[in-house]
Amino acid sequence: MNIKKYEQSGLIIESNSGYKVAIDIGYYTPVEKFDVISVDAMLISHIHKDHFSLEQIKKLSPNKLYLGKDCIESLNNEKLSSEIIEVKTGDQININDFKILIFDVDHGPNVKAPVESNFGYLIEVDNKKIYYAGEMFYQSGIDVTSLEVDYVIIPIGGYYTFGPKEALTFLSKFKKIGNITPMHYQKNPEIKEEFVKLAVACGINAESIIF
Repeated sequence: MNIKKYEQSGLIIESNSGYKVAIDIGYYTPVEKFDVISVDAMLISHIHKDHFSLEQIKKLSPNKLYLGKDCIESLNNEKLSSEIIEVKTGDQININDFKILIFDVDHGPNVKAPVESNFGYLIEVDNKKIYYAGEMFYQSGIDVTSLEVDYVIIPIGGYYTFGPKEALTFLSKFKKIGNITPMHYQKNPEIKEEFVKLAVACGINAESIIF
């Protein structure tokens, strides 16, 4: 299993068999990066354009596209080559090698218009477990106190999501974490250094933090 991080909150996870699932690749990632890349499936956590961009979706050309109801309604009969599959909080979906639990995430008070759906994902693939926190501002979603995961992918940018301190407080709730991948710091890249300093002060090995 391999995880490739893209701008803002974007990911492509490739299983050992070569099946590729993209998550939240939005307009921050130039489409030229995908000139020779395609994916088998794509998940979109919510409707904001830094996560949900038709240009990037068309370029990646997933066979299956998993969207919440509000994202589907926003398509306005846009013609896509992908099979569009509606998902909601509590769904557990199986996509080839991937087993994915979808849960609700609280985006916080600073979003101009409340989103109808805002997902996080618990992903199992190749005997690895990945927790994708999505756009989390308040601690929310599934109970993590008994959760052992190989990767936590968590926002640290602040204002619309956790800042570094809030992210670390949430991380301390997990039973066990292997690696941490911070995300959603595109507008404030210097915050990465702050996060690492605070994490090390909390006893987290800096080598386990993967940007």
